[in-house]
Amino acid sequence: MRISLYFFFSLILIGLTGAYIHTLNLGNHIHKIFGHDINLPAAVWIVLPMGILAFFSILHMMYYSMINYYSKKKWLKDTETLKDALYWSLLKEPKEHKYLTKELRSNGKLFSKATIDVKGSTEGMSDKFIDIIALIKDIERGEYVDLKEKKLEKKLSRENPIYIKNLLNRLDLDQKFVEDILQSTSNQDKTVVKKALELFSANETFFKAKKYVKIFDIENFFTMVDRAASGEDVGMDEEVLKFFVAELPFTCREYMRLARVCLKKFSPDANLKMFREFRKKDEKANQSYLYLLFEYELLEKIEEFLSEHGENDFIRFRALYTLKKMNNKYNVENMVSSYAVCNEN
Repeated sequence: MRISLYFFFSLILIGLTGAYIHTLNLGNHIHKIFGHDINLPAAVWIVLPMGILAFFSILHMMYYSMINYYSKKKWLKDTETLKDALYWSLLKEPKEHKYLTKELRSNGKLFSKATIDVKGSTEGMSDKFIDIIALIKDIERGEYVDLKEKKLEKKLSRENPIYIKNLLNRLDLDQKFVEDILQSTSNQDKTVVKKALELFSANETFFKAKKYVKIFDIENFFTMVDRAASGEDVGMDEEVLKFFVAELPFTCREYMRLARVCLKKFSPDANLKMFREFRKKDEKANQSYLYLLFEYELLEKIEEFLSEHGENDFIRFRALYTLKKMNNKYNVENMVSSYAVCNEN
């Protein structure tokens, strides 16, 4: 019952009781309290305990009403906190939250560790959740969303999968954005940098690629080389290749792979000069240089090269050389595959 109603009906009851007793003409009654004689009408002595009871009842009700009020306020506050926790879990950015009630304090910690994926309809949810779920689904479909406009740019970590997917979407839609990523790789997730490099190497020239040689890798380098081999004008020449080979971690297999492309792209003199320089700086280029000598059938130079090394070196090339001297026609590719010659002890 509401305190105001209780107070109102208590007054009516006390008033009616007092009035009824007064009509009985019971006169006054003297009662000694703390040594003092107090003379009051009998009606007053009868309604006085009722008034005292009503007063303390109201105090009791007020006390528990305040307790219920603050308890409810805590629950309402925790409800808002829980909504916020659910919001960040939807965004794959779980955060620590403080709960006021014991029940939610123990169970609500789950949302500081968990992320949520929504399937099905959002009917019946609050507008806040409907909007953020729609944003997430747009990004998952491959659309780019301006997170700065949504006031989420600075709130999502750079490792957040939604943030990363949104950047990947933008890379697909905005070629100019590719170089923005390559110019600030230290602030970007590896997945984003990897895709930016792939898109860059699939569309740009070696002239532009020189700026990003420190973050380039072997596979993207060969993407550009293969484009040149297929006839695209990507600005590949001997000087460009020397520049990238000096910067990238080439192994025997990469030198062999490059030699096969250069065989079709440059003149014999240019290739031999270039790979001769490679082998002087890096012994892992020896097999590719030998490979070119065999392709150009320069048997004297092959003999000279092999004589400079031990008999247990370049075994497959030595076998091929023996066959060549016997005028046997064997396919160089079949005899000296990259896997075979690069794995010889």
